[in-house]
Amino acid sequence: MKLPLAALVVFNLLTLAIALYMGWDPAVILFLYWAENVVVAIWQIPRFFLAENDRPNAGYKPLNRLFICLFFLVHYGIFTFVHGSLVFELFFNQGLNRENLLALVTNTPGITLALAGMFLSHGVQFFSDLGRKTVTQTKLSALMMQPYQRVVILHLVVLLSGLALTFLPGTAISIILLAAIKISMDVYLDKKLMKKQEAAHHVTQF
Repeated sequence: MKLPLAALVVFNLLTLAIALYMGWDPAVILFLYWAENVVVAIWQIPRFFLAENDRPNAGYKPLNRLFICLFFLVHYGIFTFVHGSLVFELFFNQGLNRENLLALVTNTPGITLALAGMFLSHGVQFFSDLGRKTVTQTKLSALMMQPYQRVVILHLVVLLSGLALTFLPGTAISIILLAAIKISMDVYLDKKLMKKQEAAHHVTQF
């Protein structure tokens, strides 16, 4: 198992351990999986300033990169907010706003550790890609759509998993099932991403 995938699996197992030990409501797990969308966007930002330009003769042009980055954050932010609103309305019976968000984080023991583990696991992915030069060899335009595949699948996983909670007999079983689904999703997406990167590398060599 490669380091980035191992880091994601460790994060999911850490979250599982914290959730079971602290006696979390399974809905908190769904919140964390939504919060991962935000973490993905944070680590996407430096990629916009390191990616290869689609037109080699265009140069670096930091203002163009800044504009593309801001456009992505607005578009992706709207998508993420709608997703988060559904999670809060369906599983917490409240709207997604600053007060409810802070209350959830403040009143849930161990959640800051889980969030920190999530941030670090995606940091491992970023620096691994940087070391393998996939960050600098990725086209700037490709970065706009890169996170959406993961987010769309995660969105479906969260909603379908949340609906499944109503049929499960206990909290611990629900939490373990959610963790198993999430780990399976991470493994699937990692393999799919690696195939795309290898295909792109072969095309570059050719």
